[in-house]
Amino acid sequence: MRLKILRSMAVSAGLLAVVSFSPCPAQPTSSAGPHRDSERKPPAAMKTVGVLGGLGPQATMDFERRLHRAAQRVIPQRLNGGYPPMVVWYCRHPPVVVKEDGVPELPLRADPRLLEAAARLGQVADFLVIPSNTPHALQPEIERAAGKRVVSMVGATIDEVRRRGWKRVGIAALGQPLFYTEPLGRLGVACETLDAPARDALDPAIFRVMEGREGAQDRAAARAAVQHLRARRVDGIILGCTELPLLLGAAADEDPDLLNPADLLAASAVAAATESP
Repeated sequence: MRLKILRSMAVSAGLLAVVSFSPCPAQPTSSAGPHRDSERKPPAAMKTVGVLGGLGPQATMDFERRLHRAAQRVIPQRLNGGYPPMVVWYCRHPPVVVKEDGVPELPLRADPRLLEAAARLGQVADFLVIPSNTPHALQPEIERAAGKRVVSMVGATIDEVRRRGWKRVGIAALGQPLFYTEPLGRLGVACETLDAPARDALDPAIFRVMEGREGAQDRAAARAAVQHLRARRVDGIILGCTELPLLLGAAADEDPDLLNPADLLAASAVAAATESP
């Protein structure tokens, strides 16, 4: 198989590499080859997923893993062809305009580099996903820049809350998660968020995950945040920051009262990539 680099762009918004694979010339047949179980073929054409990522780097890598795992559940696997084509952009800046002290300016405004990245992804992808919660507050602006729709992680999570019939939901997140509390409130779902001391412990832990230097104290802060919300007798808890599953480990996927938006987004992205035109 020949590897051809179609385009590599280093710009102020991040790094994007677009790669294509060309079939090698036919080789003589032999008894060595794919196992009989892999003879089922994946769909002939799948849509290309554009991932507007890097907003935390570790969470973006976790999302990529989850998308591949979601594909394995629903797409017949054959070598490396049983996965949707995917282009990932790692932003190296905040998603919104911030002050000198790093605090976002209000009202929230998209960093121009985020919109530039969305526009470039829109040139090579059929739709976008964002494995970070806060930028969903800017979804209409991102869609205009990309010229493509965003398959929403927040929307998938709210749909799952409705499917489960939860009426009182805890939300663990960085800062105040208005991107969840406002739409859930309009649906009549009561929301519980972290108080100031719990947020003061959790926020630095999330930042350390982004930097790849989290430790036992940070994992303990995440567990304490979950317990804090459970004590309020909620039906379930939204892990409203994609770094939280990395702090909670297996519990993020195994505890029945925890809702992991990154996993829901992975399933939604695979469904969008394989849906009929």
